[in-house]
Amino acid sequence: MIETTVLDFDLSNTFQEYKAYMEGAEQQVMFSEMGVKILYLGVSRENQKRATVIFQGKENVLYDIFMNPQTKPIVEASGHIYEGTAITRWLAD
Repeated sequence: MIETTVLDFDLSNTFQEYKAYMEGAEQQVMFSEMGVKILYLGVSRENQKRATVIFQGKENVLYDIFMNPQTKPIVEASGHIYEGTAITRWLAD
């Protein structure tokens, strides 16, 4: 199954810095190796320190990585504040 994962979270840096990090070559290689695509990167209209990212890949891939406490430093290196992240997951055949 294909899973679409939506992350809604606060930023410790600017959205432009976060976006540049996520679109960087190193991150793109990592996502490619995981079989994950970024479908959408957006910033809140009301709060420039809040962002949403929509990922798509095999079921559980992104969720399992995100929920692993060892990946917290990698997640936060982008400016993504780990605590308080809202995660929703959607499945499709």
